[in-house]
Amino acid sequence: MVATKRLRALAAAGALLFSLPLAPAVAPASPAAAPAHRVDLKPAFAEVEAWAGKAFPGAVLAVGQHGKLLALKSFGHIDSTANAPAMPKNAIFDLASLTKVVGTTSAAEILYDRGQLDLDAPVARYIPEFAGTPGHDAITVRHLLSHSSGFKPVAGLLWGHANDRAGILKQIYAMPVGNPPGTVYVYQDFNLILVGEIVSRITGQPLDAFLHKEVFGPLGMKDTGFNPPKGKLARIVPTEQDDKFRHMLVRGVVHDENAYVMGGVAGHAGLFSTAADLAKVTQLYLDHGRYKGRQIIKPETIRLFMQPQGLPAGSVRALGWDMPLENGFAGPLASPHAIIHTGFTGTSIYIDPERDAFIILLTNRVNPTRDNAGIFKARPAIHTAVLTALDAAK
Repeated sequence: MVATKRLRALAAAGALLFSLPLAPAVAPASPAAAPAHRVDLKPAFAEVEAWAGKAFPGAVLAVGQHGKLLALKSFGHIDSTANAPAMPKNAIFDLASLTKVVGTTSAAEILYDRGQLDLDAPVARYIPEFAGTPGHDAITVRHLLSHSSGFKPVAGLLWGHANDRAGILKQIYAMPVGNPPGTVYVYQDFNLILVGEIVSRITGQPLDAFLHKEVFGPLGMKDTGFNPPKGKLARIVPTEQDDKFRHMLVRGVVHDENAYVMGGVAGHAGLFSTAADLAKVTQLYLDHGRYKGRQIIKPETIRLFMQPQGLPAGSVRALGWDMPLENGFAGPLASPHAIIHTGFTGTSIYIDPERDAFIILLTNRVNPTRDNAGIFKARPAIHTAVLTALDAAK
């Protein structure tokens, strides 16, 4: 969904598995970083269970620390219908805006590593069609990734005035600028749609092809991608009953309308994945860009993209990623140095370098309707329960 202003006021927020390896070749960053200890996550599990059927039909929770997957557990049911199957722990979720960080930001990091992407270059260098509209020449890639581009959206929804990818992009290329770039923070999908297009222009490949080759393939993320195959439909969690646009229960195709019109592949939404697959991406950040002995992303690039950019002054938004603030969805125990992101469908990732830990919470809170806002209370409660358990095990 296209957010027109920051929703900071909203709190966006089986058995316990001890010391289960995250992946055969994923090791802790150092021997000293992996003390022998037990983490009692049962209270956290009870917290998720309490919200299942209220804030969302079902969920999958993954928690990792010190290079180990402490828990991968499912809760509730796969949808809100009577007698719905139990949520499988290998369920495939529509990630919504987690696409921005898991996909598009990862691609930007790799291209930055290779010297192919200049964060302070004007967007028009990579997308010539973007030039011409007043104010566009001053918008840089860094502005896009920090959501400080200053776009002033025109009235009406993009998908309501377009039939395909080109129609969506044409509207963004002509979008007026309301504030000087770098002076105002406004979370907007347009920014990452443009970054996704920049990736395609630089690489000469569609965004999905580049990510499969450079990120998902190397990390062994077999259930992660855009436009999932029909053979996996039974594991794909339904999202919303759409009675306004597609007139169907949305399942196996992207929930976001703009991404749907763009063919399911976009920089802001469209990715599907499992909690187990996402654990590999989160661990990549905690291991400074390494996976199975291979440096996927340089450590200095990981550090750069995890730092607040100060655009505008005082903003803690990192590159692609957000960072915790008081009363945020990650809860009061969140580290101020963590990186976080949410997805409209009910998904979230929290990566905490101070605790050397991550929390992945995947839900389908929009099933059967996006009007269920319970996730905004559920997220901070669940994160607090998990972080309490991690801290108690020190």
